[in-house]
Amino acid sequence: MAVQTALKEYGLNDKEIEVYVALLKSGESSLQEISKRCNCPRTTVYNNLNYLIAKGLVSKTDKDHIACYTATAPEKMIDILDRKKILLEQTLPELESLKNTLDKKSRIEVYEGPAGIFAMYMEIFKEKEMKYWFGNYENLKPAMEHLMPLAREIRLKKKISAKIIIENNDDSIFHTPKYKAITEMRQTSSLKDFPAMIFIYSNLKKAAIFVNKKEMIGFIVENEQVAQAMKLIFDLYWNQAKPFKL
Repeated sequence: MAVQTALKEYGLNDKEIEVYVALLKSGESSLQEISKRCNCPRTTVYNNLNYLIAKGLVSKTDKDHIACYTATAPEKMIDILDRKKILLEQTLPELESLKNTLDKKSRIEVYEGPAGIFAMYMEIFKEKEMKYWFGNYENLKPAMEHLMPLAREIRLKKKISAKIIIENNDDSIFHTPKYKAITEMRQTSSLKDFPAMIFIYSNLKKAAIFVNKKEMIGFIVENEQVAQAMKLIFDLYWNQAKPFKL
């Protein structure tokens, strides 16, 4: 399951993952051999092999007039990601210049699904400054699966301080030295049925709201008045909540 999830986050679909994993296990194989192992039509396997070749994850050679395929070593994925990151960093100034700058007073962005929520986390933790958030922690955990620990690790690595208010809950991560060093937490039963997680950040100029009970959907509101209103609500909960000993 962890392999499936990781490869999906990398950008592969279910069939591409099935073909790639089958090749990793078997080594160099013909189209017919791969088709048998995956129990898939040859056309389906052939198409997905071509997609994987285009992504740099499979290589193709001819042996005795028969096409043979080999999975690229998994560590090559890191090299590919690093190359993409460098290219994006080089073009970022140009991309930023293309943004509509006519009106930056207020803006709302909508994100859906776990991957969308993770993108919100990346936006929230982009700048190193104090973050404030409150809401129901337990409701967010199942939907975020492995993404929540990954987002948390980004905050810990950047040493971004935070003040947090959640329902009465506990987690082993709360008691680790690097988490305690940059976190102040309070808890209150008032958030037991709270249907969202709300972040205030960017020097109290932005607010991010995760709705996390029935569907994963989030909003980033770039409006100083909204962010400050959320901070006032945060302060009300903070004053009534009990300090949590990390």
